[in-house]
Amino acid sequence: MSSARARILKSEISDFFKRNGKVVVSVLAVFVVGIVLGVTLAYRAVGGEFESVARVDADTGAGKMFFLSLLVLAASYGLILLSGLNKKTVFICCVPFFVIGYLLGRFSCALICRYEMFGLLNFLFVYLPVFIISVIMLVIASAVVLSASCTECNGKNSLKPSFVNLLKLFALNAAALFAFYIIAGLIVGGVIVPSLF
Repeated sequence: MSSARARILKSEISDFFKRNGKVVVSVLAVFVVGIVLGVTLAYRAVGGEFESVARVDADTGAGKMFFLSLLVLAASYGLILLSGLNKKTVFICCVPFFVIGYLLGRFSCALICRYEMFGLLNFLFVYLPVFIISVIMLVIASAVVLSASCTECNGKNSLKPSFVNLLKLFALNAAALFAFYIIAGLIVGGVIVPSLF
């Protein structure tokens, strides 16, 4: 029975990529550009001399990071929903991916270079999973909005089905954030509030 489920899941994933390949490739390319820019600007902020960055005691706060991340995600889902208004607004769905990629690049440098082993643990077990899960959910959200023919609808309620689906995805994403920030944060000894260079 489990092999049948695995085949069905594999088929659904394959169908998803066939239907939404352009959206997935486009937003992931923007995400990678954001990461590269974040790392580059973090590197330039210290002139490549990470050793000169003062080692500081980590300010930890799982609750603070959870609510800040939730705010960023709410704005991201809102922008993705707006991208489905018509064909002229489709590009808006790239903005959250760029911002999240930039934050991932910047935070990874700040955590690893400034807080050493504790920062690396935070990055690997808290931040990286949070970013990966959020990006996957946002890719699905973008595909839902842009494949829902909202760009071809002119009625007042054209975004209503997408709004309901995005609300469900946002709730799942929020639950994942909570799990990693609160639970994984307790395991690694606290969630660092990254202070950038």
